[in-house]
Amino acid sequence: MQQALYVALGALTGYLLFGAHSIFGLAALIVNLLTPLPAFYLGLRFGLKSGWLTILLTGCLLLFASGLEPPLLYLLQFGLPSGILAWLMTRRVDWDRAIFVTLGFMVVAALVGVFGIALVQQKSPMFVAAAIIDNEVSLAAESMQAIFNEAEIPPAELERLKEALESMTEFMRDVYAGLVIVVALFMLLALVFAVNLLARGRIDVPGPRFMKWKAPEPMIWLLILAGFMVFFFDGALRLFAMNLLVILLPVYFLQGLAVIDSFFQRKALSPIFRTVGYILVILVNPLPLLVTCIGVFDLWVDFRKPRIPKST
Repeated sequence: MQQALYVALGALTGYLLFGAHSIFGLAALIVNLLTPLPAFYLGLRFGLKSGWLTILLTGCLLLFASGLEPPLLYLLQFGLPSGILAWLMTRRVDWDRAIFVTLGFMVVAALVGVFGIALVQQKSPMFVAAAIIDNEVSLAAESMQAIFNEAEIPPAELERLKEALESMTEFMRDVYAGLVIVVALFMLLALVFAVNLLARGRIDVPGPRFMKWKAPEPMIWLLILAGFMVFFFDGALRLFAMNLLVILLPVYFLQGLAVIDSFFQRKALSPIFRTVGYILVILVNPLPLLVTCIGVFDLWVDFRKPRIPKST
């Protein structure tokens, strides 16, 4: 009975989280990304059957309330990834590897979806992908434009913001694929961290502690190659390299955060000071760039290695 109650509450919570974006727009984007959390948590806490049942019930709620399209989107974007991630982690796959495998599944599922739409519409996959990207970027730009118009911004400043928005819109069209993958990566990472926080020891998360985490060493050569291609190539190769950089740089930002977390742990700082520190390095420019550089050079410098003081 307790598990049944948790499953019912989890399905209802997933339904509400999924609908938050459509009601509140961009302001609820982060909340929307937590949609798979109830099913993922229950899958790890009470077993995979509870997790998959939560996914099924959430899909049914969406089907009854909104028709066929929302539950399909839920299953592809949130339901199946949360189920696969929970399955991998219950099989004792390290959390970082489980995230990357699940991310690979999401990319393959998205490609299959694009090819399926292209087949039904009898159009090329590139045309379908371009149309989807243009629609999503245009909706985001319209939402930002509406926010600017509603705010009390001086006309001169508003004009500069509009110009910046146009430049950002063009950039987003070029790197949209990379941005989608990065958002999915951080969503999966947030699931693991949220479960680790909520479970408080009741769920054993396999894999290294975040303070000791490192990106796979061969990945650095992809980063170097992508940077080289951005500067010396044009056209499709340059666009591919830009998307690759958009994907890889956040990975090394995470490694830089792991270095920062290791420093905070060694200094035994209080949770309040650590929280303020994390907020600063994430939001205050140019600290995110500095943290990313730390993550890149950690491969050679090993900032987390204990330094033995020189004897006098």
